[in-house]
Amino acid sequence: MNGEKNFFCKQIKKIMVEKNLTQQDLAGKLGVAQTVVSRWVRGARNPSLATIKKLALIFDVPLGYFLENYKENEKDINERLLLMEEENLKINKEILKILKEMRPSGPEKTAEVEKLKS
Repeated sequence: MNGEKNFFCKQIKKIMVEKNLTQQDLAGKLGVAQTVVSRWVRGARNPSLATIKKLALIFDVPLGYFLENYKENEKDINERLLLMEEENLKINKEILKILKEMRPSGPEKTAEVEKLKS
C-alpha cells in the first residue's frame, strides 16, 4: 500500500504543477477541504476510487494515470491483443486454404455447375 500511496502522491504533485493548480484550487474543484488534498500530496492518504475518477475528469487524463500498475497492465493487454490478432490471421489463412481445396476447379467445376442448373 505504501508504494501505491507514493505513486499517487507523485502523480498528483506532477499534474498539479503541470496545470498550475494549488492545493486550494484542487480542493475547490473537488468540493473537499484543502487539508484532504494536502494529505494526498504528502502521501499520508489516498483518495477513494470515486475521487480518482473525478480527478481523471478534471485533469482530462485516463483513470489509470493515478494507478501504479496501469502502464504494466496496458502493455500486457496490448501484447495479448497482438498475439490474438496474429493467431486470428493464421486461422483465417487456414480457412481460406481449406476452402480453396474444397472448391472444385476445371472440368469438375463445370460439371458441378451444370448439375446445379438442372
